[in-house]
Amino acid sequence: MRELSYYLVSLLLATGVLSSYNAYRLPTALKPQHYDLRILTHLTGPDELRFEGRVKIDFQILQETRNITLHAKNLTIDEANISLTSLNGSNYSITNIEVNEKCEFYIMHLAEKLQLTERYRLIMPFKSMLNANDTGYYCSSFDDSVTKQAHYLAATQFSPTYARTAFPCFDEPHLRATFRVTLGYHKNYTGLSNTPVNKCVVHDTLEDYVWCEHEPLLSTSTYLVAYAVHNLTSVPARPSDTVHKVTFRSWMQPKVVEESSFLVEFAPKALSYLERLLEYTFPLHKVDQLALPTHKFSAMENWGLVTFKQSHFVHNDEVEMQQTKENKASTVAHEYAHQWFGNLVAIKWWNDLWLKEGPSTYFGYLTLKSLMPEWGSFERSIANDLALFFYQDMFNDTIAISRSVNDSKSILEQFTPYVYKKGSLTIRMLHMLLGNDVFFTGIRNYVDRHAYDSVAQSDLWQAMQEAAVVKGTSAAAIPLSTVMDSWTLQRGYPLVSVIRNYTAGFVRVNQTRFMLATAGEDKNDESCWWIPLTFVNQLHGDFEQTQPQFWLECPGAEKTVQLINIPSPDEWLMLNPQVNSIYRVNYDERNWRMIIDTLNSDDHFRDIHVLNRAQLVDDLLALASTKHQSYELAFRMLEYLPRERELLPWNTAIEVLNKLGALFRDEMAMKFRLFMRKLVAPLYGRCPQINSVELRTKSSPSIAVYRLAYNQACRYGVDDCVRQAVRYTQGTEYGTEVPVNYRDIMYCTSIGQGNDMLFHFVRERFQNLTADAIKEAWATELGCSPDFSQLQSFLDYLLQATDKTTYSYYIQAVTSALRRQHVAPETADHILKHATILNNKFSSKEIKMLLLTIIGNSYTELEEHQLRQQLKGLSKFEEHLREAFNMRAINRDWLTQRAEYFIRALSKYL
Repeated sequence: MRELSYYLVSLLLATGVLSSYNAYRLPTALKPQHYDLRILTHLTGPDELRFEGRVKIDFQILQETRNITLHAKNLTIDEANISLTSLNGSNYSITNIEVNEKCEFYIMHLAEKLQLTERYRLIMPFKSMLNANDTGYYCSSFDDSVTKQAHYLAATQFSPTYARTAFPCFDEPHLRATFRVTLGYHKNYTGLSNTPVNKCVVHDTLEDYVWCEHEPLLSTSTYLVAYAVHNLTSVPARPSDTVHKVTFRSWMQPKVVEESSFLVEFAPKALSYLERLLEYTFPLHKVDQLALPTHKFSAMENWGLVTFKQSHFVHNDEVEMQQTKENKASTVAHEYAHQWFGNLVAIKWWNDLWLKEGPSTYFGYLTLKSLMPEWGSFERSIANDLALFFYQDMFNDTIAISRSVNDSKSILEQFTPYVYKKGSLTIRMLHMLLGNDVFFTGIRNYVDRHAYDSVAQSDLWQAMQEAAVVKGTSAAAIPLSTVMDSWTLQRGYPLVSVIRNYTAGFVRVNQTRFMLATAGEDKNDESCWWIPLTFVNQLHGDFEQTQPQFWLECPGAEKTVQLINIPSPDEWLMLNPQVNSIYRVNYDERNWRMIIDTLNSDDHFRDIHVLNRAQLVDDLLALASTKHQSYELAFRMLEYLPRERELLPWNTAIEVLNKLGALFRDEMAMKFRLFMRKLVAPLYGRCPQINSVELRTKSSPSIAVYRLAYNQACRYGVDDCVRQAVRYTQGTEYGTEVPVNYRDIMYCTSIGQGNDMLFHFVRERFQNLTADAIKEAWATELGCSPDFSQLQSFLDYLLQATDKTTYSYYIQAVTSALRRQHVAPETADHILKHATILNNKFSSKEIKMLLLTIIGNSYTELEEHQLRQQLKGLSKFEEHLREAFNMRAINRDWLTQRAEYFIRALSKYL
């Protein structure tokens, strides 16, 4: 009966009998084919920032219907001049119009049915103000560096659901159509869109205005349509080594042109590399890169018009760190990978956001690995993603990367680093278990087959399965769709326990979900995964062989396997070479101790791959925190670190330990600090002096290691680190003797030692200079002040600012202060006292991060009912309170149950 009712409602909605459509998805009766979009933009002053337009939409009928439902939001639509005709010339009457604000629908009810055999054209005139929130068609501005005159510009940011705020449209990613965009604007401006200008004509009524029609755009999703009207400066065009010799133009403020050369040159190389790798010709002939003063995201991959937040597109080697340069290059590579993953091949719906963001992230890493091998950034990126994933996904309130989303809010909430990073790790997992030949064959077939179409994740699995069959590999016998769905459609990850029979030479493995359950909740969980099992023996240590030898199936919690190369009883056995799949591993204690013995061997610790060395540290510390292993064993492993020269294991250990150290107070905190001082001393001892020639090298794989060493050594007072910081940040030049890659560490340390002159120097520079690229670093450094009254003045200044660019740095300043326990409680109090302002100015994601820290680490002792009363009506705070108190409960449970054992094991090394 329920199914019959649902069928009837669906039928009535499709035929227009019911007056309202309440689902968040558009009805399936119509399919757009082509948009003709005309936009006239006015930028004559701060009170005249608006646009007006007309859209013609040609569409076909898939089901007979008496209504047209599309998206429109915050638009004034000229209803009297809406027209609907069939392409054979018949006119159709609109009887009434309904607006569903909840679903952001504009519904036109018709006098008669639209017929399956006809094609139709809908014309809708509209107008609106340019948005002030960096979404839709929005306005931005910059000041002339000489005249200080404000220059206004307009640009689009339509992803994920903002095209509907710029023109009426069918704003779902699978509803692809071709577009022709015509832009009207004052002749003193430049107009850009996805395609080159075809022709321009003088506006028929507005003096000094023009209409410029752009060439047709290939079939695309609405969120990738882009246009801009601006008076930015262009740099000379750069050709690319692509099949179509795609020409790149880049636009930015005049004052930053000289700082754009690296990324301007890097972008064409990235596109060319990806075209060769994917063996599918990039279909356009030009790309405009637009560096905007403000932008909702770091960048946006629109076909032919890629937009960037200016601070993420320009780079000054004299004042910015090498890591910042690498991050920006990674962003560029990511956007150009999107030209295939997302643009050429769209997703059917936003539940599979990972399906475009995961491949783009991973192929962005491959691009940097190929084009900038001297950076050594590939393994660092993978290790960082693994650390983020293993930490975030072990809590009970985590989510699957492919999950149901409906409205604009839930769609936007999908855009988290977690979805990008786990998506990338999922693609890497496919790569590692299938091998190069099958993986790239499958990816290329997937792109070629689904070009100009939209996909679900099952389409990727199918392409990979077929490639495995064609290549005749063992993966052909594995149901890849079933395997991979187990990783994308459920939250969390498994712990694989390995129990060896040292006499018979076989191994028993089992899986359970690894989780830090919220206090009071049941830790039992029935999740299971299809887990690839690849073993490495101590004497057969081939960490390059990552394709599975066995599978632990789902359902199937346990499996006994007979190894091909049976290790002797005095050899260790290791699972998951290069951490090719995203699960933790626990061994029996005897095997753990043999691994630890190898790590503590000068001659053999490098026999274990560096990614595995890092993961072994991460796994064993996590296992000790959940009582699966002892802290005595975990600290025994940490003994090997003084001989470690690579960044990844050091970084992993310090990250995990510092998270726990933030929970300690009083005597426990003092012992922890003493331990960290001893732990970090050997790493710091290998570093050159801060003013050495070696540290002035602007690009070196060693920079990241030296930065970690100096950062932690100064934090914990190792040797002369603090003295160096104070010495080299004195005087009128304030730290110019310090190499740029270490300047933020030295400034923070010196300010933390009470250097008031340096604090005021940095604050003055922050307030009086427009160097956006390093303001984030300055705000972080000011957050290092030990004097909260001094810091409070800066925080108040930031919150009182009206421009988003300035007040956004509040997050960097308080995040820095919250790392310093002596000012953390007062900083937490400042955040809560100004919650109303923060709720209005910052994103839900930013507020969640702050709450998890100030409540989770108990920097405020207020209980939940008190905070709920204090924060009542502040939606962004209210929605994350439960998670924050869950984090507090987990941390307090660890302090009660495990901290004593942690400190007892640590104390043996003091």
